[in-house]
Amino acid sequence: MSKLTQSLSRLALVLAAALPAAAIAQAARPLPPDVLNLVPAEVKARGTLRVGSQQTFPPVEFREPGKTEVTGASADLLAEVAKRLNLRLEYIQSEYAALISGVEADRFDVASGGISDTEEREQKLDFVNYMQSGGSIMVLAANTDKLATIDDFCGKAVATMLGGRTIMTAVEAAMERCTKAGKPTIRAEQLPTAPDSRMQLDLKRVDGYIGDFPALVYMGAQFPGKYKIVGGNYMLTPYITSWGFAKNRAGLRDAVQKATQSMLDDGTYKKILDKWGVGGANLPAVSINLPSSKRK
Repeated sequence: MSKLTQSLSRLALVLAAALPAAAIAQAARPLPPDVLNLVPAEVKARGTLRVGSQQTFPPVEFREPGKTEVTGASADLLAEVAKRLNLRLEYIQSEYAALISGVEADRFDVASGGISDTEEREQKLDFVNYMQSGGSIMVLAANTDKLATIDDFCGKAVATMLGGRTIMTAVEAAMERCTKAGKPTIRAEQLPTAPDSRMQLDLKRVDGYIGDFPALVYMGAQFPGKYKIVGGNYMLTPYITSWGFAKNRAGLRDAVQKATQSMLDDGTYKKILDKWGVGGANLPAVSINLPSSKRK
């Protein structure tokens, strides 16, 4: 069992005992003036870092039922980043598929909520990489089909979130393999949010829901015995969870990267990931534009 799987399997217990982010963070070391000066003047004047987020992606970034506060691993990391840059956070709800266009249109400064860095997306945005992850497939626990990988879904249906290009690329490759093997293809439905996709699974309109592995483990913890992950810890595709920035905001991108790296250096970064049960997903360094396709 991988380090990431072991960490995530204890997610429910970790969440139940979780402390507020402020309680786990060490005293922040003041960032040097040259880092603070990277923040664009208009962002400093506004005093807020506007974060576009779907807010439906536990345990990374989400709102608990009946609450307005955005919480999760990414939310805690960004709260500490903003604090170190002398800014406040302002969340703007956005569908996942509209995150990139929202940054390009200056609706918000940061695209967050589980977006991954890819070479294709780097043509439009720059990315600060903060966590490892991967796409997995969840099915109903009552499903008795022999399903171990995406290639076992020939002739079946899957649901995933609209805008998840990394996942869809892997699904499309599997569709081609089904066709070459003379088997029925995979039917893929893309829905606006993760709950929409899971509902299709609950209604048995699809056979599997493809989502981020930490999120699927979290869902399973909320409904014991209802779901299972194909292959136990099968990863359809690895990717790097990131924050996206406009190409003309290199200063803000670099300021966020340096603030996050300072958290990694003083231990705050790892403590926040551990709090949310994703400590095994930590990166050795907070990088810029380094997707999984460029990593060894």
